[in-house]
Amino acid sequence: MGQIRKINDVYYIEFYARGLLYSQPAGQTQEQAEVLLAQVEAKIAGGEALTITRHIELVDFFGRFLIEARNQSHSVKTLQRFSSTITHFNSFLQAEFPQVHQLAQLTPSVFESYKAYLAKTRKSKIVNLTILLLREILEYGIKLGFINDNPTLHLRLLPWPKSPKRKPTERHDKIKQLLSKGVGVGKLAQLLNFRDIARILYYSNLIPLSREDMYH
Repeated sequence: MGQIRKINDVYYIEFYARGLLYSQPAGQTQEQAEVLLAQVEAKIAGGEALTITRHIELVDFFGRFLIEARNQSHSVKTLQRFSSTITHFNSFLQAEFPQVHQLAQLTPSVFESYKAYLAKTRKSKIVNLTILLLREILEYGIKLGFINDNPTLHLRLLPWPKSPKRKPTERHDKIKQLLSKGVGVGKLAQLLNFRDIARILYYSNLIPLSREDMYH
């Protein structure tokens, strides 16, 4: 049995078919959503699940991610960072890529454009941290099964600023160990605050630059 959710002024239906979660916009009234959901459920019951297109709207996906982030007991500051990153990225999409409104439409080229846009006004470490936050967010899309690949993994981060060498601290070594095991920034934020993470990243290039670096 599916269910109906309202996000802003749009109703969405969500349902499972072939063991996968589906979500799609269903109009601006509860009645429209109920009619569409009934039609979809009839298709599934009639063995027509393969004819249903599987996608998720960005507004729905980002909303789900923030709910999941709250359930993961992230700190208030971390949740604010995720939220502000999503808001800023959405503003960029509306201005530069208004045709992009589904998760599957987010390609590496879209994120390359966003990285270049950020680099015009922000320091390299802020640009990199923003990309890493988006990388964490899109991993949730893989977890839900709406995408098979994280497009941000194809981006090279900007060179980290040069700085005087400092003796590694115990916290520095701990972060390096966690990163080497594939722990994302979101998980690290449950252990440390973003100020500590940013400071350590500033003094040491600990983040892999590509999928190959990450997994080999």
